[in-house]
Amino acid sequence: MRIIRLCIALGLTTSLSGCFCWGCFVPLGDYPTPLKEVESWERPGTLADTRLADWQACGGNANGTFSKKPKENFDGEEIRQAYKRQIAEQQICLINKGYHYIGKCWNDYWKSMPACDSQ
Repeated sequence: MRIIRLCIALGLTTSLSGCFCWGCFVPLGDYPTPLKEVESWERPGTLADTRLADWQACGGNANGTFSKKPKENFDGEEIRQAYKRQIAEQQICLINKGYHYIGKCWNDYWKSMPACDSQ
């Protein structure tokens, strides 16, 4: 009786998790590529090359992402504060160039940023 219970428990566990002895049944396929930060900004009539050039002019990386390290720290400024200030300056620059943020303001941090104020 104990072996039967063990087999049932093992069978339920593996079937509910999607894994069996010969492998897991995880759907494989084409997943969408995550958006780069530059793709969260739009301005009507602007081509991707122009948007990327404006992104770089406002302090973004050439590959369309934010710099993961602050470019400069003020005296006594923590790295997190410098990073947030840098991103805010970049967002203000893009807003001043006429861009609109179309990304998600999904937490308190992003809700406090200029990009989310412009939505």
